[in-house]
Amino acid sequence: MPENHKPNSTTKSKAETTVTDIDNIENDVDNVDDKEVADIEIDDIDDDELNDSETASTSEADESLKEDIGKKINQLRLAKGYSQRKLAKLSGLTNTSISSIERNKVSPAVNTLKAILTVLGSDLTTFFSDEWKEPKARVIVTPKDLLELNEPNSKVSLKQVYNCSTTRNLGFLIETYQPNSSTEEKIAHEGEEIGTVIEGKIIIRIEDSTYLLNQGDSYVIDTIQPHTFINPTDSITRIVSAHTPTTY
Repeated sequence: MPENHKPNSTTKSKAETTVTDIDNIENDVDNVDDKEVADIEIDDIDDDELNDSETASTSEADESLKEDIGKKINQLRLAKGYSQRKLAKLSGLTNTSISSIERNKVSPAVNTLKAILTVLGSDLTTFFSDEWKEPKARVIVTPKDLLELNEPNSKVSLKQVYNCSTTRNLGFLIETYQPNSSTEEKIAHEGEEIGTVIEGKIIIRIEDSTYLLNQGDSYVIDTIQPHTFINPTDSITRIVSAHTPTTY
């Protein structure tokens, strides 16, 4: 080969240049692919996090709404002076259903809620209004503030000491039994009850067992067991009692 045609050691051949260019292109492609994959993975993570955030927010909102419904129904019922049994009877539901709704264990269907509100003298528009104001809790409850849970013509008076608090954990009743009177047959509700006879005598029937209490005697019962209170005497009987949960 002539001297002037000898390749320069610092000059790459066409073949070498082509191979190098191909390698560079493949690296560029790899870099592009890696970036696109990274972007896709980031996008997927962002979408998942967004969906989780939206789900959590929706769940919290639903839970808050459910709590408001139970609390508001309880407030309306007590303000009306109705027991759970009376509200259940007037609205065509069971006592268990009313208790579960007030304690936020279940959310009522629209028709069910409408039936309850009709009995309580309210409606859906007012119930879900932003103008709803929670009553302020009282420290002193006077005799006129006591809520009668039984019918006006009933021979048994169950007056609840209610101070409008939505965070109370204990219910308290002042009970008066006229001579030869009794509560409804076989009452049953979730919880525990403790009471003291402060005047007269009372018979408590719990399923197949019968207990006679005199003045000064106290009782502790699991109210899930069907029970009945009976005044068998010709004199008035008075009892004070506390129960949990606060719904009755």
